[in-house]
Amino acid sequence: MPANLSEWLTLANVLLTAIFAGLTFFILRANRAAVAAMRDQMADQNRPYVCVTVQVRLGTPVLQLLIRNVGRSPAENLRLHIDRDFYQFGERSKARNLAEHSAFTKPIDCLPPMSELLFDLGMGFKIFAEDADPVVCPLTFVVSAEYWHGKSKYSEKTHVDLQPYIGTSVPYHPVVDELQRVRKSIDNLSGAVKQSANSLIQAGRAENKE
Repeated sequence: MPANLSEWLTLANVLLTAIFAGLTFFILRANRAAVAAMRDQMADQNRPYVCVTVQVRLGTPVLQLLIRNVGRSPAENLRLHIDRDFYQFGERSKARNLAEHSAFTKPIDCLPPMSELLFDLGMGFKIFAEDADPVVCPLTFVVSAEYWHGKSKYSEKTHVDLQPYIGTSVPYHPVVDELQRVRKSIDNLSGAVKQSANSLIQAGRAENKE
């Protein structure tokens, strides 16, 4: 044990130094973890995101498969795959088989941010018909996407289910709907003008004969 005050002070100094060294180590490790978390967060914010969704074409009962890069960076060397055949509009031919399309069989060099691939699936009332063939137009399927950004590789699978769209309404845009009403009114007015013009022409001819 320390025999005098000087030795006690030396021991206390050693202990304080060890404590400060330990605290510094833990602070550095916490800072390193925080920097790594911020780096990962920035990478997630700036990475590409290939999103697969289903939508209904505006004003029609046509279901569509939408593949879109909703991220901030291009998806490079994108490879898409669908796990089963899907024949568009129920037409059983190779040209109508979604799984045979170029987008699902060949790599895509680059899909820029906000770019999209849109595929018609078919008329909803035919896909959901009681006599519809689930082999031709399956109600569920999986779309896989593999792509790169820099040295990072991303692999995602999206389970697509068409069944929630059974019985849903066809979406309409209010502006388009109003334009259709205006067009119909113009057509009716044009028909009335033509009819009046024809009546005047016939009346003029009748007067000339008299």
